[in-house]
Amino acid sequence: MTVLLESEWIFSVITERELQSKHNIKPEEIAIVKEVLLACKKVIHVDAINEITIQLKRKYRIKLPDALIAASAIMLNIPLITFDKGFSKIYELDLILFEP
Repeated sequence: MTVLLESEWIFSVITERELQSKHNIKPEEIAIVKEVLLACKKVIHVDAINEITIQLKRKYRIKLPDALIAASAIMLNIPLITFDKGFSKIYELDLILFEP
């Protein structure tokens, strides 16, 4: 776990939108999300990520936001850390799945 905490954290712009648009999120929770994200690097969706997104969406029939997040991790060759079990069906991912 220490290695994860000492690593550079990268997030998709989609992840940023999803975290801040949760139903009933409180203003203080939004402030915390913004503060945490300031310490991380945001991925810009370049054409290569968009192409992988299209392929993943077709192959796995997943939602566009999930396809963009997965494609970003695949393109950057970094693990995707999530609580969302839906990503486990994407075999191209280096997935770190946390259980709540």
